[in-house]
Amino acid sequence: MKVLIIQIRQLGDVLLSSPMARALKEHLKECEVHFLTSSIGSEIIGGNPYIDRIVQLKEGVRKEIKTLIQIRREKYDAVIDIQRTGRSQRLTFLSGAPIRAAFRKTGRNFFYNRVIEWENRGYTVWERLKLLEAINLKVQNYKSFLPEFFNYQKVTGLCLPEKYFTVVPTARKRRKMWPEENFSELIEKIYRELKIPAVLLYGKGERETVEKVASKVKEAVIFPETPLKIGESASVIKNSSFFIGLNSFASHLSVASGTKTVVIDKRHSGWFPPIETVREVHGNGEFPEVEKVLKAVLSFAQ
Repeated sequence: MKVLIIQIRQLGDVLLSSPMARALKEHLKECEVHFLTSSIGSEIIGGNPYIDRIVQLKEGVRKEIKTLIQIRREKYDAVIDIQRTGRSQRLTFLSGAPIRAAFRKTGRNFFYNRVIEWENRGYTVWERLKLLEAINLKVQNYKSFLPEFFNYQKVTGLCLPEKYFTVVPTARKRRKMWPEENFSELIEKIYRELKIPAVLLYGKGERETVEKVASKVKEAVIFPETPLKIGESASVIKNSSFFIGLNSFASHLSVASGTKTVVIDKRHSGWFPPIETVREVHGNGEFPEVEKVLKAVLSFAQ
């Protein structure tokens, strides 16, 4: 069987959709798995041993048509559209695949001939695996599947201490961001307790936030001059004692790297797995206070 998984955009979603490839490989004797994503998405799933081919979709109508021609030539047995955007719906519908699957959504199922009912399983990765029922595959041990990252890259231009913890104080949406002064206070208090510095990571256009955090910290804080590549950031996170972040891609990357991960959010989201290496700290619809996060970090990280 040849299967195409579609998750074009949103960095976290690309990573969280990748376990589907492993499930296909482990449950079907012969299965060729392709993954359609963006250029930056290919950095996230690059090196994944469960994905036989990465198909890149670039912006523009001509690029979409070119990709569609490529998809039709592959003669997929099944196309699984996780994202359900305009582009992914068109590509799925016109793919020529006998099975065209997605989760059911009211009034938007025309593009698919297999629609699967969503089921709350407590973690989005486990919920996405239910889409495999479209090809008559029920993953019984779905809770054993977690995102994995394979495209680690050597870090250059950043002198790292032997022991440190990593902090990413940014998120794509401003409403998901904890105040900069809270991060500054938290970092300083952790340094007093554990005597290890914080390494701050950030993405394109986020340096100002990191500088604000660092400017209020008297103790050791390290951050790169320019944003690191995804593979470089993953290496920094993987080698750190623990990670602190928000409901964002960086926190998903930490989970995939097997690092102890503390996620600060307003409420439990279902975007992170209830496992030993992950701790979500949240208020009742509001961001938690610094002391609550500090207590959780110290009990978890030591």
